[in-house]
Amino acid sequence: MLPETLYVKEALTLKPLKNIFYPQGQFGFFAEKETQQFRVADYTKWLLIRVFVAAVIFVAILVPVVKYLMLIYEGREITTGQAVIFIVQSLTTTGYGELLPFDSFAMIALTILLMVAGVFMIFMIAGTLMASLVESRLTPRAPTFTRQNNHVVFTSFTEAVIRTIDLLERHSVPYVVAVENQPQAVELMRRKINVVCADPKYDEGLVRLNVKTARLVVVTSADTENINIILGISNIKDTPVLAMMENEKRAELAYAAGAKQVVTLEETLGKQLVDWITADASPTRFLDLLNVEVSPEILAQLKPSIIHVGANSKFCGKSIGDTKLRSKTGATVAAVWNENGEIFTPSATTIMSESTLLVLGPHDNVDRLASLMGGPGPGGHVVLIGAGRVGQEAGKSLNRAGIKPYVIDVLEKNLFFDGKLIVGDATKPHVLQEVKINEADTLIVTINNDSLNIFIVLASSLLNPDVDVMARAVHVDAIDRLHQAGANHVLSESILGFQLLQIAMVEMGVLPKMSGYTVRELTWQKEPVAIRELQQLNSGEYKIICIVKDCKAIEPSLNYTLRKGERIVVFGSPKNLDKLSQR
Repeated sequence: MLPETLYVKEALTLKPLKNIFYPQGQFGFFAEKETQQFRVADYTKWLLIRVFVAAVIFVAILVPVVKYLMLIYEGREITTGQAVIFIVQSLTTTGYGELLPFDSFAMIALTILLMVAGVFMIFMIAGTLMASLVESRLTPRAPTFTRQNNHVVFTSFTEAVIRTIDLLERHSVPYVVAVENQPQAVELMRRKINVVCADPKYDEGLVRLNVKTARLVVVTSADTENINIILGISNIKDTPVLAMMENEKRAELAYAAGAKQVVTLEETLGKQLVDWITADASPTRFLDLLNVEVSPEILAQLKPSIIHVGANSKFCGKSIGDTKLRSKTGATVAAVWNENGEIFTPSATTIMSESTLLVLGPHDNVDRLASLMGGPGPGGHVVLIGAGRVGQEAGKSLNRAGIKPYVIDVLEKNLFFDGKLIVGDATKPHVLQEVKINEADTLIVTINNDSLNIFIVLASSLLNPDVDVMARAVHVDAIDRLHQAGANHVLSESILGFQLLQIAMVEMGVLPKMSGYTVRELTWQKEPVAIRELQQLNSGEYKIICIVKDCKAIEPSLNYTLRKGERIVVFGSPKNLDKLSQR
């Protein structure tokens, strides 16, 4: 099966959407090692409390000492109050000399010692207070609450969230990102990200994020934390929750906890890692981004799919017209989906360069296009690296394609699919040789660690230069390195996560549909015309998806003559489709 979304090389090259902070990781574009920043302002209260306590104890200890020295060496008896006043006046250097003159060395030495200690104490406290005042003026603090209403709340900051934030800003949708510690929150604030320093796992944090008046809460933390957060939100207010979970089983838990919409990133990722090599097209929900005016009966016969043309594709750099995809397959490249979330209709001269294609047409036609643009196929010998959550889903997809892979994992694990598990370190040549990597047709690398994935891809490519490699990229800027190591195709989970979030937010009404485009079923009212002639006249203003005959969607052959009264399904802007229906 061809992946719902395929990402390779330049598709992974992330041009900064703005000067923003990427979360800590091996390959964060703006990756910075998180450090605990020392702030004098945080230290001031601690210092003052301790100085006050120490001063009280110091005075209490010195009172009997002063009374004793005055009685023995000066021959005068003083009260406890006089002793306290003498000590405080000496420490603060504000003494008025009530007990003077001193004739003994002991009292003179004690007085000098108290004055020196007092000067030191005053300068230390005054310096700390001044530094705290200056720092509070110069060093920003991230807000600990928000008064925004009708906003979107993100419970964590990830690469997928970065892209989603940019999309929200372009549509003027307010948002906040929850960050648990001040240093990272301040860093994000400096990058122009709207943050609130709060922990969404607790009710206090949710109150600070003002989830009660939020339009949507996007829960993108670990699955266990997600469930906790969703339940916490349901206790405060019935605010819609969009959760990103690992798989369908955990998605059921999220729905049970109160989530309104759930996307399954790792399960989808595992399936799509296999989709490319099996040369099929997985149906997607990209039509949810558009206005669709087609009867349910006809819509069910169409297969909306996403096919990405990567840097290593034989179609990269060619125009859509030169590839003759329509005439060879009958499927229509309806639109191109940019990595920033925008959609546009391509013309015959549009160059397919690291392009995410939105393909629409009858099922068989779309599958033919996928086979035409897909890889060489998995072959009979497939090696799967990693039996984690993504690897398990990839293994299930391989089984559905009739393939029983060799699996390498560092731990003994139960496989939820039919395959042969080899326990060992895939970075070791002898472990790779144990699964006969030199004879493998296909290698699928699914580990949740970019450094290990790069190492394994490079080691495997050296042992078998002809192996077709499909690799997972945890961080976007690891994709280029995976290609350098020898990966033929790379799937970026951050871009995939962004697309899943975008579709879900459009479905939930948080983001508007791409109103510039519509899929419409209409009746031809003009004189008979050949499809080829009609396509040549429209100059890319619309795309004819299929012809409707006897309630069936059939391939729109270019030689077919469209007659008055016949129905067609067309993709384009509402304005152009209105013009077409009036011809």
